Amino acid sequence: MHTISESNNFQVLSESADGYIGVCKCCWEFNFVYKNVLLTFQEPEMCEFFDWLIECRKNQTMLMPLPHGDRHVYRSPLYNMFLVYSEDELDEVEQLYHEVKLMLETIKILY
Repeated sequence: MHTISESNNFQVLSESADGYIGVCKCCWEFNFVYKNVLLTFQEPEMCEFFDWLIECRKNQTMLMPLPHGDRHVYRSPLYNMFLVYSEDELDEVEQLYHEVKLMLETIKILY
């Protein structure tokens, strides 16, 4: 796992007040950090993850009323771990991902 502290090899591609998506320039491992969750991916898995988040956002069966209002609840591969986002948080995460996709397209064109 590569973290932002390894800044000479790590580049933040998109960031917000609550998180960022960055990449290790040596191995092209991506970090998605949002609030208190850190997930690491290779590029194809990262794209699959964000496409899944965005697509499942429309699925009403994934809405669950929680103490802070209706939330989107995503089941992880671990039986006891779920990712939970509000509409505003999903907007922010989706914006991060779209910015990263643009950055990656630009990088691939330049190289």
